[in-house]
Amino acid sequence: MHACGHDGHTAYMLVLADCLIQLKDSIPGTIKIIHQNGEEMPPGGAKSMVDSGLLDDLDAVYGIHLFPTHPAGYVGYRSGYAFAGRTYFKLVVQGVGGHGSSPHLSNDAIVAASHFVTAVQTVISRRLNPFDVGVITIGSFDGKGSFNVIKDSVELEGDVRYMTVEIQELIDKEVHRIAKGIEVEFGVNCELTYTVDYPPLKNDPKVTAEVVASLESMNDPDIHEVSEYPMLSGSEDFAYYLEKIPGCFFVIGCKPKGVKEAYFNHHPKFDIDEDALLVAAKSVAQVVCSYYEIS
Repeated sequence: MHACGHDGHTAYMLVLADCLIQLKDSIPGTIKIIHQNGEEMPPGGAKSMVDSGLLDDLDAVYGIHLFPTHPAGYVGYRSGYAFAGRTYFKLVVQGVGGHGSSPHLSNDAIVAASHFVTAVQTVISRRLNPFDVGVITIGSFDGKGSFNVIKDSVELEGDVRYMTVEIQELIDKEVHRIAKGIEVEFGVNCELTYTVDYPPLKNDPKVTAEVVASLESMNDPDIHEVSEYPMLSGSEDFAYYLEKIPGCFFVIGCKPKGVKEAYFNHHPKFDIDEDALLVAAKSVAQVVCSYYEIS
């Protein structure tokens, strides 16, 4: 089970597409329905869609994501940066192996790699403006060997999160600088793989304002609240669409009825209130109809 709500996204879009087809004679333009293709496998399907050229003629793009932070009936928006970008990195530190009894004849990759782990955290604490947001996580440190043998190589893997392109560029520069510094300081070789998986998601302020005005004008009993949500540290490949096309990505509450604390997306017990599918379909339909000035 994927446990993120994308099956719900597909379901609501099929209903929405069917309704829009019924209105096609009233629509003075073209609407393209884009399903999420491999969103969880970096860099996600959105990038390949953008690169294909199939979306070059679009003037606006809209998307939603189901979140169980609010009950069905909630629609959340955020202008500007809304979701974090994410970078994957792998560092292979190659030294010279040896025996614990003769450390002077070797070059310990574990010691060098350990310094890297500590040093990259100073990027967040000493290079970022205190009011900016960034996270560097070392999720894997593969240095297993024998207790009395000095390892010749170590492999680290990690993940970087950032809320703006400027922070992304700063962290990128600093991580590469530290890797080069480790080479000089310890006389090892550092092979750094640094891959941007998803850019920060930035909603177009003008389009977002239009979406909010449209949703707030609805008089629908299924939609109870339209309000701003905080920045989210998760990443989303919809960001690739927004780099090319003005648009807005907003969220739909799907918290199951009768629960105090819902399991969040990706938890094995994640579930949705299926009433949220109707809210999603109505919300996006409202935005599309407002765009075309269809009442």
